[in-house]
Amino acid sequence: MTLDVNVILADMPATIPGYSIANPDLSYTIVINSRLNYERQLIAYNHEIQHIESGDYDKKCSADIIECYAHAIT
Repeated sequence: MTLDVNVILADMPATIPGYSIANPDLSYTIVINSRLNYERQLIAYNHEIQHIESGDYDKKCSADIIECYAHAIT
């Protein structure tokens, strides 16, 4: 599957490595913390891509539960 994903670097608190957003045009935007080193940015990017590929945006449960499953898998 080919995904249309935009990536943005932004200054965020150190506790937030990144997050992703499903856009109305069916693309996604991943926001990565620019304060992280390159290795941690890649980890954050891969984590967000996993959410997108796993179809987490279509799930009908809380983000906390999705994160618990995501961290148990990765």
